[in-house]
Amino acid sequence: MTSNMPLISVIIPVYNVELYVKKAINSILNQTYSNLQIIIIDDCSTDRTYEIVQNISKLDSRVLILRNKINSKIVKTLNYGLEYARGEYIARMDGDDICSADRIEKQYSFLINNPEYSLVGNHVYTINENDEKIGHVKFPTDFFTIKKTIKLTSPVLHIWLAKSEVYKKLKGYREIPGAEDYDFLLRMLSEGFKFINLDSYEYSVRVRNGNTTSTIGFQQRLMSNYVLELFDERKKFNIDRYSEADVIKYLDKYKKHKSNFDKSNEYLRQAFNSKVHKNYIKMLSMIFMTVITSRFQLQYMLKRLIFKIKV
Repeated sequence: MTSNMPLISVIIPVYNVELYVKKAINSILNQTYSNLQIIIIDDCSTDRTYEIVQNISKLDSRVLILRNKINSKIVKTLNYGLEYARGEYIARMDGDDICSADRIEKQYSFLINNPEYSLVGNHVYTINENDEKIGHVKFPTDFFTIKKTIKLTSPVLHIWLAKSEVYKKLKGYREIPGAEDYDFLLRMLSEGFKFINLDSYEYSVRVRNGNTTSTIGFQQRLMSNYVLELFDERKKFNIDRYSEADVIKYLDKYKKHKSNFDKSNEYLRQAFNSKVHKNYIKMLSMIFMTVITSRFQLQYMLKRLIFKIKV
């Protein structure tokens, strides 16, 4: 791929990922599609993350580094990066994950050859702190299945490539922490945009202590339910009640269930670790403890199971 190809802006929010960020960014710098604007936004890291990305930027002019004045969390960080995006397409990447070398080229080629779609993702591997593959996740690769399963879980992982016009139409992400990507896709569907996944594995998601993938927080569970309520209301009544105040009200309504969820999440973490060490009896027992401790975890795991069967 040469520089006469359209510019693609890659948004990479980072926070305290000093052990992984160099490998993550290098997997973008070494893409076969080279006409990239790489926007890295540091959310006030307290480790060496910012220093590392600064050093990387000195070696490649495609890298732009931004830094929040205060720790602002994911939504504000993403929208801050979007303000500087100049590309015809927007790609997402996390600061502790790894892309295949031709991920962006494949996603871009798909969108060019299938203009009815405005966003494309792909299947993913899961890896641990040592880059060891511990699993994989498949996503639907036809739009019919996406529409059929979208109320079960987000049908495209957030490491997609999208036309910039979509971001302009939706005005970026909304302050729905833990489900801002799911909300983005549901709003796309409400606006008539189509999205899909490549039938290939182009990305590795790191599961580690402290990141979203491993903790899968209570707030994320609640917000996934919340954005589905908004989606149904738009479809039935052509209204959208979203506001930051409404989000706070919704979270407050269910906060009494958080302690049980936290207990169940620890069981889930132990289940992940047991799978890595091939202790399947303990893995199953920890999964059982997970689902009987929190109805929100049970709801999530049932939806995921149905999703996997349908996909």
